[in-house]
Amino acid sequence: MKKRFTLSLIALIASAFLFVVTSFAWFMLNQTGYVNPFGGGVTGIIYDLGGEFVTQSVIYPEVELLSENISITNLSPDDSLYLRIKVEYTKIDVTYDSLNYTYSFSSPILKNYQNVQDDEHLVVTMNPSFFYETDGYWYFDGLLEDSIPNVLITSIKYDGFKVSNEYASEDIIVSIFLEITYDQEGIWSPLTTMIFTGTM
Repeated sequence: MKKRFTLSLIALIASAFLFVVTSFAWFMLNQTGYVNPFGGGVTGIIYDLGGEFVTQSVIYPEVELLSENISITNLSPDDSLYLRIKVEYTKIDVTYDSLNYTYSFSSPILKNYQNVQDDEHLVVTMNPSFFYETDGYWYFDGLLEDSIPNVLITSIKYDGFKVSNEYASEDIIVSIFLEITYDQEGIWSPLTTMIFTGTM
């Protein structure tokens, strides 16, 4: 009886240990860095990221979503890095039915910002050194050299000429994904994800 109790206790402790380890592993793999000035490292990369979104959760068209420019400084000595970013945002399309004289709204979708003026509801002002590729990323044309700060994005806001009541009370998400690599033809590693959530 005592042996059975001991084995049950060991099995319970082992199960609890595995649960804690699995939960911790999941937590570490799903961490997201929000936009606040901080320093960090990714596989030996040391960097300083600056910039932040506004703190209010209710936003309006033409109102700035950044309270501080987003910038990055590579602090890894002897390491020149390539950078790419992706900007995703909530978009709702409006269609007009000329037969019934009615408007209809699409379900909210997450859209990549491509700077195609006829299709974008978001206005993003970024460093002119970025160029867009069809994979959905904006590539920084140059290297992040040691200790040189680089301003990435100076403004993000919804376009007041294209955004209206269709966004009322809808959840809004704006995400900025940063990735780095030593070699443009190599594997890109996620550096951080910056997320704004709110309503309009």
